[in-house]
Amino acid sequence: MNRARQGKVQYVDLEEMAMSLLADELMEFVAISTSMAKSFGFLQSRLKSEFPKDCRKCGKTYKTFEEFYFGTDEIVHGTVNYPTLGAEFYLHRNCKSPCESTLVVVFTDRRDDSPPGCKRRDIFESCLDKLQEKMPIQPTAAREFLLGLLIKKIHLLQKEKPKESVTLLAKPKPG
Repeated sequence: MNRARQGKVQYVDLEEMAMSLLADELMEFVAISTSMAKSFGFLQSRLKSEFPKDCRKCGKTYKTFEEFYFGTDEIVHGTVNYPTLGAEFYLHRNCKSPCESTLVVVFTDRRDDSPPGCKRRDIFESCLDKLQEKMPIQPTAAREFLLGLLIKKIHLLQKEKPKESVTLLAKPKPG
């Protein structure tokens, strides 16, 4: 077996081991995340950008944050903090096709200090501790690895429930 393939097999084994080791915590984390996702209250309370927001390329106007969020497409690693610009974080999303221009919304902070937000952070820290205790992994790599596991768990949940979208910011039900 060549080294590249052997490395991949080892990674899968580590992933399976971590999923097994953290099964309960990962499910609780995802459950908290998806229940928090049903409201935009947290994000709206930290919104720094003003609405309406216009796309300079195609002229589309997004009147509210919800309209912006659901009327644009997610970008991989679209949420960024630029330390040189301060404590704000920037949510990058693309205008719908064919425009696909990147638009940015700024928030004053991304930390959720609500009881579910604190619980979710506690679970994350507990998972990091378990990973580092049971697996040969450095702290920075453990964090990235754990984030990858959480994303994978959310995607698996999405496949199990094809009629219901499960994201960190789920679309509110019409009412």
